[in-house]
Amino acid sequence: MLLNTFTGNMNIKESLLGALAAGRLSHGLLLCGEKGMGVNHFAFLLACDIIGTSDLDSIKQGKNPLVQVVHGEGASGLIKVDKIRQINENVNFSSISGEKRVVIIQNCENFNSNSANALLKNLEEPKDDITYILTTNQPQSIMPTIRSRCSIYTLSCPKKNEVKQFFIDEDVDMDTIERFISIYGENIGKIKNVIFNDKRYAILQNAVSTYKYIKQNNAYEVSKLCYIYNKNKEDFKLFLDDLIDICHRNLSIQTVYIINTIQKYKQIIENNVNLNLVIENFAIEITK
Repeated sequence: MLLNTFTGNMNIKESLLGALAAGRLSHGLLLCGEKGMGVNHFAFLLACDIIGTSDLDSIKQGKNPLVQVVHGEGASGLIKVDKIRQINENVNFSSISGEKRVVIIQNCENFNSNSANALLKNLEEPKDDITYILTTNQPQSIMPTIRSRCSIYTLSCPKKNEVKQFFIDEDVDMDTIERFISIYGENIGKIKNVIFNDKRYAILQNAVSTYKYIKQNNAYEVSKLCYIYNKNKEDFKLFLDDLIDICHRNLSIQTVYIINTIQKYKQIIENNVNLNLVIENFAIEITK
């Protein structure tokens, strides 16, 4: 079973695979986990086991007709009602050969009321050959009507020794692994991003330097480092996320204030704002 290749969360894997083997797997599954935890990868692996294939790439690339993958569009990631209606039409008829089919809906916190309502009937009265797997990094944002119709599984970080073994198998040296665990904890996805993506590593390095200047109440140096992202909102958001992770590993009264201030500015930059002005205000407020 491919699901057994997922690092950690043994109890959840055993529960799902046991239910699958006994023919008791729920037709609606909600997989929750913080960003970097791998909920979408987990969903792909489970889909492979449900339909009985080892060809993970074909599912990820949308080339397996037995698995449909839905995700949001645009900067907001909104899942539009038209997409759900199309899925409903596609699954309306049973598979001629009786094969199992899977619908994966990623980041389902991005439903609006129309798209959620379009899915509800199929969740309430699912066809025997269909399994819906919904994923989210924000379980608190899931509509109660969706939540109540799914079996909920919350992924947790693997154990530290499991994380180390994962990266040892990827030929990463132990000192590097330890360093990033000290920042991100046992979050494999976040660690993997900075190890294998030079741009992502540079953003983290900048966040580490900025944190030092925030602690020194040095608004000038903070603003100088932040201005690197004055034309790239998405990179600035990643930078802010890294600052939050660094603060979480160094909790104090000051870092709680820093985290709250960062969260405030993450909300601000979601609007169409002058990023230069936002960065200037951020640097002043974060170093008070």
